[in-house]
Parts: sequence; structure tokens; C-alpha cells
Amino acid sequence: MIKRTTTEAIRTTRRKITALINKGKQSLRAIGRAIDRPKSTVHRHLKSQASRDQHPESYLWETEAGEAWLRRLVLAVVFTFGMQHGIGADALSRFFRQMRIDTHVGVSSTAMLGLLTRMENLLIYFQDFCEQSLPPGTRKAVLAMDETFFGCLLILVLMDLSSGYLLLESIGDDRSFDTWLNQSKPRLEALGIDVGHAVSDRAKALIKLAVDGFDCASGADVFHEQYGLSRWLGAALGRRKTQAEKRCTAAEKAIGKAGEESKADLETHHTQAVAECVQTEKALQDYRTNLAGISEDLHPFSLDTQQCNTAGSVTEKLVQRADALEIIAKEQGIADKYNAVQKFRNQIPSLATHVSFWWLWVEQLLLGFGVDQPTYDWLTGRLLPVVYWHYHRYKTKNPSQRKRYQSAWQHTLEVFKGDPFWESLGESEQQHWLEWAEWMVRQYHRSSSAVEGRNGHLSQLYHKGRGITKNRLKARTVIHNYWEKRSDDTTAAERLFKTQFPDLFEWLVDQMGELPLPRKTRQLVVRNPLKLQSVPA
Repeated sequence: MIKRTTTEAIRTTRRKITALINKGKQSLRAIGRAIDRPKSTVHRHLKSQASRDQHPESYLWETEAGEAWLRRLVLAVVFTFGMQHGIGADALSRFFRQMRIDTHVGVSSTAMLGLLTRMENLLIYFQDFCEQSLPPGTRKAVLAMDETFFGCLLILVLMDLSSGYLLLESIGDDRSFDTWLNQSKPRLEALGIDVGHAVSDRAKALIKLAVDGFDCASGADVFHEQYGLSRWLGAALGRRKTQAEKRCTAAEKAIGKAGEESKADLETHHTQAVAECVQTEKALQDYRTNLAGISEDLHPFSLDTQQCNTAGSVTEKLVQRADALEIIAKEQGIADKYNAVQKFRNQIPSLATHVSFWWLWVEQLLLGFGVDQPTYDWLTGRLLPVVYWHYHRYKTKNPSQRKRYQSAWQHTLEVFKGDPFWESLGESEQQHWLEWAEWMVRQYHRSSSAVEGRNGHLSQLYHKGRGITKNRLKARTVIHNYWEKRSDDTTAAERLFKTQFPDLFEWLVDQMGELPLPRKTRQLVVRNPLKLQSVPA
């Protein structure tokens, strides 16, 4: 019975033979005696090596350093392009053949698919290994949840908003409350997550999951509410402006072609068209101001007065925005066929809970620290506003909002510098409160847009034609949690658990084992349609 030699053993023998030849040993018998192999084995390996020496760089891959680098190259390409970006096994195989390493590594489509499958399984194991090594503890979090559909495929996504850590990303049969609870509850208990606030669209199952499942308030997504208003009023005003501009242009052309007798009537018509265009433009600007104002009002600090907002003050401002939008629609004669304003009014209390929850969290933490009243007033009225507007002036990408946030930051900074309390603190205490304020500011959330972005990422993967399997989805979740980094060079896992984890790629390099060996490819058979094959009787 012939004993099969493993890939690792073959590569080890190759390295030993190459090392001995480099030391000057030329006799097959001497080399075989040194590695405890028959001379026929040495001869076979040397003959194989000669057949692999087809390119100027081929000798490099025979050395130990070159082979290690080649292995790292293959694994890096498979991880980056195959796992992260969804490139298929056929494309990876063609790339490696173009790199001319197919004489030393098995790069067929089957071999690449095997590497991808092995890497998927290891990635799933890596997250389990990291989560099981966490020390026990309770971590308060603000979560966002949503579902995404790809044909008949339903994916449930649950994310911690502050860190971006995906707590749940799984394929489900339905999106009912029971399905959500059965999948999310064990994950939260295993990681010690205490849900303080949950942000989602207004799906009934998600609201019930927050209130009954997580025992917390359910906050409405501000951008979902803005979209509902823009679909109704913004689209109608945009169409009216376009129509008014076309009538104005048509009237100008008609005046240029008309004679003196009919020019007076056409000029009157043109004046009316211009007035309508100006009126529509003004209504559109008022609409945009109030729509953007919904987002600007929903901050824990007022942009206008720089005072602390409360749920009551936010509710009052949002009601005024709804009234203003209704007046614009009434003046323009636009019917609310979607009942958008009433839907928005119904969600105002859920929008205001973002502010009330955050202030409650601040109060609980400061009471737990045991700070006195002067320190409490200084933290909430001086330090937090400066850090908050400084954070958001870099976070927003809207130029007009950035200017307003910049102005608010400058105003609060002047007030902060005018208070001598900061100078009375020691350097270590100043650093402590500054780090706490920065952390607290990052805990304020009013949107589930991070989950929507993740859904878009999954959509790109799905529409590449690769499909999404359970293992592949889990592997992509691990890459998101433990590999992708923000500008501060931290992963989602490091931000959530406040601890360092092994480098994911280096861990994969250690665990993936040897690369597959090249196999002799089948000869391409070109069949002749004019040659008659004889069939035995």
C-alpha cells in the first residue's frame, strides 16, 4: 500500500533539498542520506524543480524566503479581493497565471475556491475565539436594526451605532418580532450588551423589539422622516419649478417672434410666468430650510441659543416645522395625498426621545461619578457643547450645516474660555473629563444610516452575481468587525470592547496552512467534426 505524501511534507522536502544543494552537496545519495530519503526521491524532486524553472524569477520561489513571500502574496490577494470585494475564483486564477506563479502554486479555479472556503471557515472561528476571550461585563449601547431584501433572501442586521460593531447579520425566514428576538437576544446576552436606546424605521416589529424585547425607548430615524416629507412636498415643488421655468422660456421666445400687435399680451403673460417662477423658487427655498431645520433642531444643544435642548423644546420646534410645511403646501395648492405631515407629527415624540435619552444617560453617569453641582453645571453647560459642535463640524458633509456648526463651536469655545473652572482642574482631571466628553458625544444617535450603508454594501456583493451564503455572510461580518478601520485606526471590535485583538490577516496567515501544489492540466482536445468515430459492436 502506497503512503500518500501531504502537501506540507512535499514542500518541506523541497526546502531541505534546495538548502543542501546551496551548501554544495551534489550527490543524490548524499542528499538523500542527509534528509532520510531514497536517492530516487531526490532525483524526482530535482527533475521537478528543473521543470518549474521556466522564468527568470522562478529560482526565487525555490528559496525559503521566496516561498514564504509567495504564500503571503497569494493569501493577501485571496483575502483582499476574494473575501472583501467578492472577486470570483476564476478571476483570481487568471490573475495568478498572469503573475506566472502557476508552476509553484496550484492556482486553478478549484484550488482558489478551496482557499476561499477554508478562509471563510477560519474567519467564523476567529470571531468566536475573540468573543469567548472577552472578560465578563455589561456594556451599555445604542443599537440600530433593519432588514434588507435580495429577491427571496431576507437579511436581518443589528448594529451598535457608536462602534459600528455588527452584533447580528443573519439570513432569516421572516422579519417578525419573534424571529428578531430569538436571534438577537442570545447575542446580546453573550456579549453583555445592555440596550439603552434603539433607532429604527417605524416597522411595528422593530418598535416592539425595542420596547418589549430590549426594554428601552424606540427612537425614530430622522432621515426616514425627512424622506417621507421630501417625497410628498419636495418632488411636487421641484416639478412646479421646472414647469414654471419652461413657461417663462417659452414666453420669452414667443415675444421675440411676435409682431407689435400681440407683443403687449405676450409680455403680460411673460410677467406672470416670471412671477410664478419667483414664487415657486421662494416656496422651494422655504421648504428646503424647514426640511434641513428638522435635522438641525434635533441636537442636544440649540444652534440658535446654545442652550441645552429638552424633549419639550425639540417637540415644539418640530411642530413649528410641520406647520410651516403645511402652510407652504397650502399656498402652492399641493394636496397631501401621502398624509406625510400627519405621519411626521405622529413621530415627533419618537424623535424627541433621542435628546431625552442622551441627557438621562449624562445625568446617570455624572451622578454615578458623584460630582458636585458646580462641576455638573460646568460639564453640561460648558465642556459638552464645545466638544459636541467640534465633533459635528467635521462629521457633517453639508457645507451650509458645517458653517452653522462652526459658528456654534466658536461661540461655545469663547464661553468655555471665559469660565475659569477649567484652569482650576489638574492636568490629569482635565484629560479625564475631556475623554469622557468625547466618548459621551459619540453616544448621541438619531439615525440608523449606518445600517442602511451596510445594506448597500451587501447589495453590491449580491448583485455581482456571487450570491450570499450563510458562511460567506458570517465571514463578511467578521471582516467588518475585526479588519475594517476608521480614520482613528481602530476596528469596530476595539471600539466596542475597549481591548486589542490579534491582527486578523496575520492570524489567517498562521492558520491557513500550506498552499495547494500545482497539478498537471489536461490537454485541450479539439474535436474534428469531419472525423467519423467508429463505434464497437
